[in-house]
Amino acid sequence: MGMDFRPSHPAAARIASAVIFSLSLLAPFVYAQEAVRPSLAGEAAAETRRQSIDQIPYNLRLGPIRFLFSITTGVEYNDNINLAEINPQSDVIIRPQFNIDAIWPVTELNTLKLDLGLGYSFYLEHPNANTNGVLISPGSQLSFDIFVQDFRINLHDRFLLQQDPTAQLQLSNVVDYGRFENAVGISVLWDLNKAVLTFGYDHFTFISTSDTFSYLDRNAEELNFSAYFALSSTTGAGLEASAVYNYYSQDFLNNAVGYSVGPFVETQITNYLKLRASVGYQAINFDTGGGVDDSSDASNPYAYILLSHRINAAITQTISAGHESELGVNSNFIVLNYVRHTATWNIINHLLLATELFYETGDDSGGIFSEDIQRYGGAATFGYQLTPHVTLGLRYQYIQKQSDQPLRDYKQNSVSLDGTYSF
Repeated sequence: MGMDFRPSHPAAARIASAVIFSLSLLAPFVYAQEAVRPSLAGEAAAETRRQSIDQIPYNLRLGPIRFLFSITTGVEYNDNINLAEINPQSDVIIRPQFNIDAIWPVTELNTLKLDLGLGYSFYLEHPNANTNGVLISPGSQLSFDIFVQDFRINLHDRFLLQQDPTAQLQLSNVVDYGRFENAVGISVLWDLNKAVLTFGYDHFTFISTSDTFSYLDRNAEELNFSAYFALSSTTGAGLEASAVYNYYSQDFLNNAVGYSVGPFVETQITNYLKLRASVGYQAINFDTGGGVDDSSDASNPYAYILLSHRINAAITQTISAGHESELGVNSNFIVLNYVRHTATWNIINHLLLATELFYETGDDSGGIFSEDIQRYGGAATFGYQLTPHVTLGLRYQYIQKQSDQPLRDYKQNSVSLDGTYSF
């Protein structure tokens, strides 16, 4: 997928998300180190989860329910809000946001969790670009975990409402890429110690909040499966597969059925270096007759690699690269290649630095408007814990797009400063 930069996120939240994401990537390798490891499901896992909940910070407790409330206010300067090659528009944007995290251990084996960020964007020079209603942060979700013997069942509803056009590689000359995305479904993890099987189903909905992109409105039924087998104390391998049925509300883009299947491997090369890699086959078969005038089907290999490296107690980095196909905005599909690097530098007390670099290419399958794209850039984020309740964030971000189509190139610089107060 395209690099998903969203300047509306508070800088401090970006840092925390990067750290949590990096730790989540390391989890499978930690489990693989032991021949008999703690179960990921069942009553023992539920008890471990309960003990972890007891350690989660909170600022309000109503019976068994713990709440963590915070408010973020950000100011951003952006020199090209409309992603234009000619006549770029600059602006100062004010971004207030209210965050709620709540967790409720309903029983010893069942846990309900809510993560929600609500915000708004005010454009001082171009008020017509102001948010069309309340924004909902990516990562917002309602999740319910159930532990039953060797099974962990997760019921979830994950949602976002955003307008940032840089989230989509193919867009240029646009300010508002407003869309609501919602995925509601279930995943079941079956832990057999030497093997872990995961099954999942989601109903996905995409609704544009802008008439310009209403032709992208769609629903999808998504199925996925993975089987992980421990081969040694440090290495595991398995098979992953998915199937997706995509259907659009309008007759412009073509409905499609896609599937992918392939093996993957996870290994701990050293105590500080972990690797996950996969290669497989991906196909997307499209209907014909849509206004996009593209009859191409996708049939190609996919591959990705992720290397996680803990350099020392203060510095960690991840490097990822991949090749895949995904649904297009102006075509049936787009073939993507990407390389990304992220790092966290916790080298000064109370100050955390996170850096990001990326390079990606995209090639439309055809259609009325077909584009070959290169995009690259990076960001640096500083987070400082001013007081136990106040965190400050400073972020600089640069993105450059190059296209083979006229007037589709752009460069964008943005600088943002925000403060988060946790009650």
